[in-house]
Amino acid sequence: MNRYLRAKQVLKERGILMTPQRDLVLRQALTFLHFTAEQLVHSVQAANPGISRASVYRTLGLLSEAGLVEKHDFLYGPPNYEVTFGKPHHDHLMCIHCGEIIEFQEPRWEALQEEVVQRFGYQLRSHTHKLYGVCANCRRLEPKTRRRLPPKLHVEQVVA
Repeated sequence: MNRYLRAKQVLKERGILMTPQRDLVLRQALTFLHFTAEQLVHSVQAANPGISRASVYRTLGLLSEAGLVEKHDFLYGPPNYEVTFGKPHHDHLMCIHCGEIIEFQEPRWEALQEEVVQRFGYQLRSHTHKLYGVCANCRRLEPKTRRRLPPKLHVEQVVA
């Protein structure tokens, strides 16, 4: 079963009615790696101009509550959303100048955090690691040029 059909099944199991508008928002969200709410609004409205911004935001909230989409409040720029449904856990490295985001997995961090959780008697529910820095491309630019770059979103899967 593909990701779209599995996601629809999750929503159905949670009692969320799939209207045609919600279905389009889900389909459009699944086309992104990371996206802002406004990027999703533009994508949905390009496909169907009759769907309101409010409908997109409400549906995005439902997708988040259902565990299909995760909101990331990065320190730099607007919040980003990511379709995490069916995706393995990963962490993020973000350039504070151009907005590039690299997704990566680091097994050594996972083992270390499990050790810390056990040491303090916790039962881990979730976690996130967000690392901020300046990418190699931005470091090569003059400081004045760096600040003028429009944010870009680039994702690479790096598995250690």
